[in-house]
Amino acid sequence: MLLGAVLYVYKGEWGLPSIDLECLRVLCLVKFTRFPVIIETYGNPLRSGAGKLPYLQIGIEKFVGYKQIKQLLDKENYAIDAKLPKKAKCLSQTFTAWVFSNLNAYYYYYLYGDPNNYEIIRSLYAKRTPFPFNFYYPSSYQKEAQDIILVMGGFDINDKLEAHDSDYLISKAKKCVTALSKRLDNKIWFFGDDFSEFDAIVYSYLAILYKTNLPNNPLNNHIRGCGNLVNFINRISRDIFQKESFNSINTNKDGVDPNDPLLTATERQFLESEKKTKILAGIGAVLAMSAFAVWRGFFKKFSSPRQYYDGITYNTDDLMDDEME
Repeated sequence: MLLGAVLYVYKGEWGLPSIDLECLRVLCLVKFTRFPVIIETYGNPLRSGAGKLPYLQIGIEKFVGYKQIKQLLDKENYAIDAKLPKKAKCLSQTFTAWVFSNLNAYYYYYLYGDPNNYEIIRSLYAKRTPFPFNFYYPSSYQKEAQDIILVMGGFDINDKLEAHDSDYLISKAKKCVTALSKRLDNKIWFFGDDFSEFDAIVYSYLAILYKTNLPNNPLNNHIRGCGNLVNFINRISRDIFQKESFNSINTNKDGVDPNDPLLTATERQFLESEKKTKILAGIGAVLAMSAFAVWRGFFKKFSSPRQYYDGITYNTDDLMDDEME
Protein backbone atom coordinates (compact mmCIF):
# COMPACT_ATOMS: atom_id res chain seq x y z
CA MET A 1 0.00 0.00 0.00
CA LEU A 2 1.24 3.45 -0.92
CA LEU A 3 1.04 5.96 1.94
CA GLY A 4 1.07 9.75 1.60
CA ALA A 5 -0.33 9.82 -1.94
CA VAL A 6 -1.84 13.18 -2.91
CA LEU A 7 -3.97 13.69 -6.01
CA TYR A 8 -4.15 17.23 -7.42
CA VAL A 9 -7.23 18.02 -9.49
CA TYR A 10 -9.27 21.03 -10.56
CA LYS A 11 -12.10 21.88 -8.18
CA GLY A 12 -15.59 21.01 -9.34
CA GLU A 13 -18.69 23.04 -10.18
CA TRP A 14 -22.40 22.40 -10.83
CA GLY A 15 -22.39 19.62 -8.22
CA LEU A 16 -19.49 17.75 -9.88
CA PRO A 17 -16.19 16.84 -8.20
CA SER A 18 -14.16 18.45 -11.01
CA ILE A 19 -14.71 20.66 -14.06
CA ASP A 20 -12.05 18.81 -16.04
CA LEU A 21 -12.52 15.59 -18.03
CA GLU A 22 -9.12 14.05 -17.22
CA CYS A 23 -9.42 14.97 -13.55
CA LEU A 24 -12.88 13.42 -13.42
CA ARG A 25 -11.65 10.20 -15.03
CA VAL A 26 -8.81 9.93 -12.49
CA LEU A 27 -11.20 10.66 -9.63
CA CYS A 28 -13.34 7.78 -10.85
CA LEU A 29 -10.28 5.52 -10.81
CA VAL A 30 -9.32 6.27 -7.21
CA LYS A 31 -12.88 6.38 -5.84
CA PHE A 32 -14.17 3.27 -7.61
CA THR A 33 -11.13 1.22 -6.51
CA ARG A 34 -10.88 2.90 -3.07
CA PHE A 35 -7.24 3.76 -3.63
CA PRO A 36 -5.89 5.47 -0.46
CA VAL A 37 -5.20 9.04 -1.52
CA ILE A 38 -5.70 12.61 -0.34
CA ILE A 39 -7.59 14.68 -2.91
CA GLU A 40 -6.36 18.26 -3.21
CA THR A 41 -8.39 20.72 -5.31
CA TYR A 42 -6.03 23.71 -5.06
CA GLY A 43 -3.15 22.43 -7.16
CA ASN A 44 -0.76 24.42 -9.32
CA PRO A 45 -0.53 23.03 -12.90
CA LEU A 46 3.03 24.33 -13.13
CA ARG A 47 4.19 21.87 -10.46
CA SER A 48 2.96 18.85 -12.41
CA GLY A 49 5.77 19.19 -14.91
CA ALA A 50 3.31 19.04 -17.81
CA GLY A 51 1.51 22.29 -17.10
CA LYS A 52 -1.80 20.54 -16.41
CA LEU A 53 -3.78 18.66 -13.83
CA PRO A 54 -4.31 15.95 -12.69
CA TYR A 55 -1.16 14.58 -11.17
CA LEU A 56 -0.51 12.17 -8.31
CA GLN A 57 2.41 12.79 -5.99
CA ILE A 58 3.98 10.23 -3.66
CA GLY A 59 6.99 11.70 -1.90
CA ILE A 60 9.04 13.36 -4.62
CA GLU A 61 7.69 11.11 -7.39
CA LYS A 62 4.93 12.43 -9.66
CA PHE A 63 2.56 10.61 -11.98
CA VAL A 64 1.00 13.02 -14.46
CA GLY A 65 -2.20 12.46 -16.40
CA TYR A 66 -4.72 9.65 -16.60
CA LYS A 67 -2.46 7.12 -18.33
CA GLN A 68 0.40 7.27 -15.81
CA ILE A 69 -1.94 7.25 -12.80
CA LYS A 70 -3.88 4.27 -14.15
CA GLN A 71 -0.66 2.36 -14.76
CA LEU A 72 0.37 3.00 -11.16
CA LEU A 73 -2.97 1.78 -9.81
CA ASP A 74 -2.81 -1.35 -11.98
CA LYS A 75 0.70 -2.05 -10.66
CA GLU A 76 -0.43 -1.60 -7.03
CA ASN A 77 -3.36 -4.03 -7.48
CA TYR A 78 -6.00 -1.32 -7.74
CA ALA A 79 -6.97 -2.08 -11.34
CA ILE A 80 -10.40 -0.68 -12.11
CA ASP A 81 -11.39 -3.70 -14.24
CA ALA A 82 -10.05 -6.26 -11.76
CA LYS A 83 -13.46 -7.74 -10.88
CA LEU A 84 -14.59 -8.19 -14.49
CA PRO A 85 -14.42 -11.53 -16.34
CA LYS A 86 -11.80 -11.73 -19.09
CA LYS A 87 -14.31 -11.18 -21.89
CA ALA A 88 -15.84 -8.18 -20.13
CA LYS A 89 -12.37 -6.67 -19.64
CA CYS A 90 -11.77 -6.78 -23.39
CA LEU A 91 -15.21 -5.29 -24.06
CA SER A 92 -14.58 -2.54 -21.51
CA GLN A 93 -11.41 -1.46 -23.32
CA THR A 94 -13.13 -1.67 -26.73
CA PHE A 95 -16.19 0.30 -25.62
CA THR A 96 -13.97 2.90 -23.94
CA ALA A 97 -12.16 3.52 -27.24
CA TRP A 98 -15.51 3.70 -29.06
CA VAL A 99 -16.92 6.33 -26.66
CA PHE A 100 -13.71 8.32 -27.00
CA SER A 101 -14.00 8.34 -30.81
CA ASN A 102 -17.61 9.51 -30.72
CA LEU A 103 -17.69 12.02 -27.86
CA ASN A 104 -14.20 13.47 -27.59
CA ALA A 105 -14.41 15.88 -30.54
CA TYR A 106 -17.89 17.05 -29.47
CA TYR A 107 -16.68 17.59 -25.91
CA TYR A 108 -13.67 19.66 -26.90
CA TYR A 109 -15.55 21.67 -29.50
CA TYR A 110 -18.48 22.71 -27.32
CA LEU A 111 -16.36 23.45 -24.25
CA TYR A 112 -13.31 25.06 -25.83
CA GLY A 113 -14.06 25.70 -29.50
CA ASP A 114 -17.52 27.25 -29.45
CA PRO A 115 -17.09 31.02 -28.88
CA ASN A 116 -20.37 31.24 -26.96
CA ASN A 117 -19.20 28.67 -24.42
CA TYR A 118 -15.45 29.18 -24.18
CA GLU A 119 -15.49 32.30 -22.01
CA ILE A 120 -17.46 30.47 -19.32
CA ILE A 121 -15.06 27.51 -19.35
CA ARG A 122 -12.00 29.78 -19.48
CA SER A 123 -13.16 31.69 -16.40
CA LEU A 124 -13.70 28.43 -14.49
CA TYR A 125 -10.12 27.31 -15.15
CA ALA A 126 -8.78 30.79 -14.42
CA LYS A 127 -10.45 30.86 -11.01
CA ARG A 128 -8.85 27.51 -10.17
CA THR A 129 -5.34 28.42 -11.31
CA PRO A 130 -2.96 30.51 -9.15
CA PHE A 131 -1.96 34.02 -10.28
CA PRO A 132 -0.27 34.82 -12.67
CA PHE A 133 -0.60 31.42 -14.39
CA ASN A 134 -4.37 31.89 -14.68
CA PHE A 135 -3.71 34.20 -17.63
CA TYR A 136 -1.97 31.47 -19.62
CA TYR A 137 -3.06 27.93 -18.71
CA PRO A 138 -6.78 28.21 -19.62
CA SER A 139 -5.87 29.15 -23.20
CA SER A 140 -3.61 26.08 -23.46
CA TYR A 141 -6.73 23.91 -23.33
CA GLN A 142 -8.18 25.76 -26.28
CA LYS A 143 -4.98 25.17 -28.25
CA GLU A 144 -5.19 21.46 -27.43
CA ALA A 145 -8.85 21.45 -28.50
CA GLN A 146 -7.88 23.02 -31.83
CA ASP A 147 -5.63 20.06 -32.65
CA ILE A 148 -8.19 17.48 -31.50
CA ILE A 149 -11.04 19.01 -33.50
CA LEU A 150 -8.87 19.38 -36.59
CA VAL A 151 -8.03 15.66 -36.52
CA MET A 152 -11.32 14.20 -35.27
CA GLY A 153 -13.78 16.81 -36.55
CA GLY A 154 -12.14 17.83 -39.81
CA PHE A 155 -12.26 21.62 -39.35
CA ASP A 156 -10.34 24.43 -37.68
CA ILE A 157 -12.00 26.30 -34.82
CA ASN A 158 -10.22 29.48 -35.94
CA ASP A 159 -12.21 29.48 -39.18
CA LYS A 160 -15.51 31.33 -39.47
CA LEU A 161 -18.45 29.75 -37.67
CA GLU A 162 -20.06 28.90 -41.02
CA ALA A 163 -17.15 26.55 -41.72
CA HIS A 164 -17.54 24.64 -38.44
CA ASP A 165 -19.05 21.25 -39.24
CA SER A 166 -20.72 20.95 -35.85
CA ASP A 167 -23.66 18.97 -37.28
CA TYR A 168 -21.33 16.03 -37.87
CA LEU A 169 -20.13 16.13 -34.25
CA ILE A 170 -23.70 16.41 -32.92
CA SER A 171 -24.93 13.50 -35.02
CA LYS A 172 -22.12 11.19 -33.83
CA ALA A 173 -22.56 12.22 -30.21
CA LYS A 174 -26.34 11.70 -30.20
CA LYS A 175 -26.04 8.25 -31.76
CA CYS A 176 -23.45 7.37 -29.15
CA VAL A 177 -25.64 8.53 -26.25
CA THR A 178 -28.63 6.60 -27.61
CA ALA A 179 -26.52 3.43 -27.89
CA LEU A 180 -25.19 3.94 -24.35
CA SER A 181 -28.72 4.26 -22.99
CA LYS A 182 -29.73 1.00 -24.67
CA ARG A 183 -26.58 -0.73 -23.44
CA LEU A 184 -27.09 0.37 -19.83
CA ASP A 185 -30.80 -0.49 -19.80
CA ASN A 186 -31.83 -1.03 -16.15
CA LYS A 187 -28.42 -2.17 -14.88
CA ILE A 188 -26.45 -0.44 -12.13
CA TRP A 189 -23.21 -0.60 -14.13
CA PHE A 190 -22.71 -1.27 -17.82
CA PHE A 191 -21.41 -4.77 -17.12
CA GLY A 192 -23.93 -5.61 -14.43
CA ASP A 193 -22.96 -5.51 -10.75
CA ASP A 194 -19.30 -4.51 -11.16
CA PHE A 195 -17.88 -1.14 -12.19
CA SER A 196 -15.37 -0.79 -15.02
CA GLU A 197 -13.20 1.71 -16.85
CA PHE A 198 -16.06 2.01 -19.32
CA ASP A 199 -18.37 3.29 -16.55
CA ALA A 200 -15.71 5.83 -15.56
CA ILE A 201 -15.29 7.29 -19.04
CA VAL A 202 -19.05 7.39 -19.73
CA TYR A 203 -19.69 9.18 -16.44
CA SER A 204 -16.85 11.64 -17.02
CA TYR A 205 -18.06 12.72 -20.46
CA LEU A 206 -21.79 12.70 -19.81
CA ALA A 207 -21.70 14.26 -16.34
CA ILE A 208 -19.90 17.35 -17.64
CA LEU A 209 -22.01 17.63 -20.79
CA TYR A 210 -25.21 17.14 -18.78
CA LYS A 211 -24.45 19.23 -15.68
CA THR A 212 -22.68 22.24 -17.19
CA ASN A 213 -24.91 25.18 -18.12
CA LEU A 214 -23.61 26.37 -21.47
CA PRO A 215 -25.36 28.74 -23.91
CA ASN A 216 -24.88 26.24 -26.73
CA ASN A 217 -24.92 22.51 -25.93
CA PRO A 218 -27.21 20.48 -28.25
CA LEU A 219 -26.40 17.19 -26.53
CA ASN A 220 -27.73 18.31 -23.14
CA ASN A 221 -31.41 17.79 -23.98
CA HIS A 222 -30.63 14.46 -25.65
CA ILE A 223 -28.95 13.19 -22.46
CA ARG A 224 -31.83 14.57 -20.43
CA GLY A 225 -34.21 12.45 -22.49
CA CYS A 226 -32.36 9.25 -21.51
CA GLY A 227 -33.66 8.73 -17.99
CA ASN A 228 -31.42 5.77 -17.16
CA LEU A 229 -28.28 7.75 -18.06
CA VAL A 230 -29.45 10.70 -15.95
CA ASN A 231 -30.00 8.33 -13.02
CA PHE A 232 -26.55 6.83 -13.67
CA ILE A 233 -24.93 10.28 -13.51
CA ASN A 234 -26.86 11.43 -10.45
CA ARG A 235 -26.26 8.19 -8.55
CA ILE A 236 -22.49 8.32 -8.98
CA SER A 237 -22.36 12.05 -8.16
CA ARG A 238 -24.48 11.52 -5.03
CA ASP A 239 -23.17 8.21 -3.70
CA ILE A 240 -19.51 8.16 -4.73
CA PHE A 241 -18.59 11.86 -4.92
CA GLN A 242 -20.71 13.19 -2.08
CA LYS A 243 -17.71 14.79 -0.31
CA GLU A 244 -15.95 16.01 -3.45
CA SER A 245 -18.96 17.50 -5.28
CA PHE A 246 -18.95 21.30 -5.32
CA ASN A 247 -21.26 24.13 -6.31
CA SER A 248 -20.16 27.74 -5.88
CA ILE A 249 -23.67 29.14 -6.23
CA ASN A 250 -25.41 29.89 -2.93
CA THR A 251 -29.01 30.88 -3.50
CA ASN A 252 -29.24 32.29 0.01
CA LYS A 253 -26.79 35.06 -0.77
CA ASP A 254 -27.82 38.41 -2.14
CA GLY A 255 -26.46 39.71 -5.40
CA VAL A 256 -26.76 36.47 -7.38
CA ASP A 257 -27.93 37.11 -10.92
CA PRO A 258 -30.71 34.70 -12.05
CA ASN A 259 -29.20 34.88 -15.56
CA ASP A 260 -25.82 33.66 -14.31
CA PRO A 261 -24.80 30.72 -16.57
CA LEU A 262 -23.40 28.89 -13.54
CA LEU A 263 -26.90 28.47 -12.12
CA THR A 264 -28.79 25.24 -12.57
CA ALA A 265 -32.41 25.36 -13.71
CA THR A 266 -33.65 24.74 -10.16
CA GLU A 267 -31.47 27.49 -8.70
CA ARG A 268 -32.54 29.92 -11.41
CA GLN A 269 -36.21 29.16 -10.75
CA PHE A 270 -35.69 29.65 -7.01
CA LEU A 271 -34.01 33.03 -7.48
CA GLU A 272 -36.70 34.22 -9.89
CA SER A 273 -39.47 33.24 -7.45
CA GLU A 274 -37.55 34.88 -4.61
CA LYS A 275 -37.25 38.07 -6.67
CA LYS A 276 -41.01 38.08 -7.35
CA THR A 277 -41.69 37.60 -3.64
CA LYS A 278 -39.49 40.60 -2.78
CA ILE A 279 -41.25 42.75 -5.39
CA LEU A 280 -44.70 41.80 -4.06
CA ALA A 281 -43.56 42.45 -0.50
CA GLY A 282 -42.29 45.89 -1.53
CA ILE A 283 -45.57 46.74 -3.23
CA GLY A 284 -47.48 45.59 -0.14
CA ALA A 285 -45.33 47.77 2.12
CA VAL A 286 -45.91 50.85 -0.06
CA LEU A 287 -49.69 50.26 -0.08
CA ALA A 288 -49.73 49.80 3.70
CA MET A 289 -47.80 53.04 4.25
CA SER A 290 -50.07 54.90 1.85
CA ALA A 291 -53.19 53.59 3.59
CA PHE A 292 -51.80 54.64 6.95
CA ALA A 293 -51.00 58.13 5.65
CA VAL A 294 -54.53 58.53 4.25
CA TRP A 295 -56.08 57.26 7.48
CA ARG A 296 -53.98 59.61 9.59
CA GLY A 297 -54.98 62.62 7.47
CA PHE A 298 -58.67 61.66 7.68
CA PHE A 299 -58.46 61.14 11.45
CA LYS A 300 -56.72 64.46 11.96
CA LYS A 301 -59.34 66.33 9.91
CA PHE A 302 -62.41 65.03 11.69
CA SER A 303 -61.14 64.63 15.24
CA SER A 304 -61.14 67.42 17.84
CA PRO A 305 -58.58 68.02 20.56
CA ARG A 306 -58.93 65.44 23.33
CA GLN A 307 -58.89 66.18 27.06
CA TYR A 308 -57.35 63.66 29.41
CA TYR A 309 -57.59 63.09 33.15
CA ASP A 310 -54.97 65.73 33.99
CA GLY A 311 -57.19 68.48 32.62
CA ILE A 312 -54.70 69.48 29.90
CA THR A 313 -55.85 69.65 26.28
CA TYR A 314 -53.68 67.72 23.77
CA ASN A 315 -53.68 67.65 19.99
CA THR A 316 -53.75 64.17 18.43
CA ASP A 317 -50.38 64.76 16.72
CA ASP A 318 -48.81 65.60 20.04
CA LEU A 319 -50.15 62.42 21.58
CA MET A 320 -48.81 60.25 18.78
CA ASP A 321 -45.40 61.90 18.99
CA ASP A 322 -45.31 61.29 22.76
CA GLU A 323 -46.23 57.63 22.31
CA MET A 324 -43.42 57.12 19.81
CA GLU A 325 -40.84 58.55 22.24
